[in-house]
Amino acid sequence: MIPIHILEQLVSFTEEEMNLLQGKETIDKSIFASELSHVIDYHYLLKENQMFSVRKHTRFCQYPSHRHNYIELMYVYSGRMTHHINEQDITIEKGQLLLLNQNIEHSINYCDENDIIFNFIIRPEYLRFLSTMIEDENVVSKFIFDALYSYDNDGEFLVFKVQNNQKVTSYIESIIISLYESQLYNDIELKLLVGILLTELMNHPENIESYTGDSYEKILSSTILKYIITNYQYGSLHELSQLIHQPNYTICKIIKKQTGQTFTELLQNEKLKVAENLLITTSLTMQDIIQEVGYENISYFYRIFKKKYAMTPQMYRAKSQQS
Repeated sequence: MIPIHILEQLVSFTEEEMNLLQGKETIDKSIFASELSHVIDYHYLLKENQMFSVRKHTRFCQYPSHRHNYIELMYVYSGRMTHHINEQDITIEKGQLLLLNQNIEHSINYCDENDIIFNFIIRPEYLRFLSTMIEDENVVSKFIFDALYSYDNDGEFLVFKVQNNQKVTSYIESIIISLYESQLYNDIELKLLVGILLTELMNHPENIESYTGDSYEKILSSTILKYIITNYQYGSLHELSQLIHQPNYTICKIIKKQTGQTFTELLQNEKLKVAENLLITTSLTMQDIIQEVGYENISYFYRIFKKKYAMTPQMYRAKSQQS
């Protein structure tokens, strides 16, 4: 249950909303990386190392057609909101959520006083920890893998009709309370809560409406990407070819088309991402980290790490500890 003092803040008008009502303000163009491209850039909305944020949707205006380079999860706390996507109107009712993949083009209709919506701005990297724990193939897991690795996401979004799911409501309310009651470990709490929320949504595929441009190639691509994430240590193109009964050249062609990278590049990037996380979150020695990510040649690991991060692993760990 959300406390009264927070509910009062939710319904009260922000300064931006007051200006909109008085005709003094329009959509803030500074949130776009380029006014010509109308792509909203998360670098304008998140701090340097911030993986996601949650904010209340601004009412009393219509958002023109735009894209964003992050994943957006929108929750209707009260009222409703309507998006125009792929030449159709998608209306989200109270208690429902809309998950938009990056690069999808959409506009948002005018929201009035009773329409209270929360926007979750999520960098794709934040979903990495979920991808490593997903065992079963489902519509959300496919969405996550595509968000992490594919730049061919046009038209992909999910609607969660979970207005009768008390767990989802409870998690959302906890997130809202954490937002408005600042505490020392708010960032950690929010990360855990959003992770639990996404996990609960995955547990109920019967409540998900999927709007994706599925094709045989995209489905196969999801399987390939999952293999890379779960077998980054010693995975090989030959083993993958045997597992999915596809020749090497077909796998390479699909990967290049869907991600713009080669199998080797994806595997190497996954190893480096795991190494980066171990440097930040553990006190493992360099030797242990190198073994953990599946490299035997220490000098080669140092060379590719420095090429990607412009510093040695030790320097990267020291910098993260200072931060």
